[in-house]
Amino acid sequence: MGYMDGADTQIPALPKVDLSGLDMKGFDEKIWTTARLKIAEALETYGGFEVIYSEVSSELRNKLLGLVVPEMFNRPAVNKLTDAQKLPYHGAWFSKLGFPFSALQLTDPNSKVNVQEYADIIWPKGNDFFRYELLIFFYSNTVLNYAKHMHELINMIHRMILEGLGLEDHYDSHMKSLAYSIRFSNYYKNEFDNGTNLALPSHKDPNFVSIICPHGVEGLEVEAAGATGGEWIRTTNMTNSFIVLVGEAFKAWSNGRLHAPNHRVKLKNETERRYAVIFSTLPSITNDTVNAPEELIDEQHPLLFKAFKYYDYVKFRFSEEGEKADDALKAYCGA
Repeated sequence: MGYMDGADTQIPALPKVDLSGLDMKGFDEKIWTTARLKIAEALETYGGFEVIYSEVSSELRNKLLGLVVPEMFNRPAVNKLTDAQKLPYHGAWFSKLGFPFSALQLTDPNSKVNVQEYADIIWPKGNDFFRYELLIFFYSNTVLNYAKHMHELINMIHRMILEGLGLEDHYDSHMKSLAYSIRFSNYYKNEFDNGTNLALPSHKDPNFVSIICPHGVEGLEVEAAGATGGEWIRTTNMTNSFIVLVGEAFKAWSNGRLHAPNHRVKLKNETERRYAVIFSTLPSITNDTVNAPEELIDEQHPLLFKAFKYYDYVKFRFSEEGEKADDALKAYCGA
């Protein structure tokens, strides 16, 4: 297990990987290989890591999480984003029943049209047209700029994962099968809290990869792999780093070689409010079959999960039956 040195004790921590300055169009092979090996080890053992990525400036992070996101959750128009929720936790607006958590989600966040339409709902045109135009310009540029950096980072992480599995030849087809989303999350005081300060309970993400960017207030905890006593790794907030976690889709696709960790959000006290932005990859609507490549199946590594439709699994995963299962993925498609 990775540790951070403390004065008197050792505090468990996710491994750190520095990807600053790396670019898929041109890179130092030695630096790339070193980073790739660290990521492979981290995802097999922990299912996540802390990535240092200085391309996202502290100014951009502060604009997004210090101004844009809080303003979004203060707008009454966000209620108009409520939809039929045909797919649990994949709609434009959702919350977790019984927990002080709500989120806004935007698909295809690299699309200027999508971001603009989203902003038009949250900040409807009023009498002050000039102020409206400034708000939309500020919001759109901030979100699009951030999404551009995250798009580059998450694509690089996917490439390193596939290379680490010896499947670099699958990279182009794999990336074409992906969709992207950005989630703005709000964790807040719960007047009915029982003393645990748990804002979001332990869970696994169903998607491929998530890059989490918190602001100011800590709270994200990742369960240590193989922990018998419920050992939780509490992540820390850095000005130039992010938390990367693998989801169940990648666990199944990799035939169990990648670990999808349980994680939760636990605030230090009931008065805290925590904002976070999560940029994720998931199967596209039109190409959502998750199936382990033949190269990852042999006598030493028998097939663990049958091929499945991701969005059908999501419906099961968040159903009453799925919520009760100790391992929803195994219950749904275990071989």
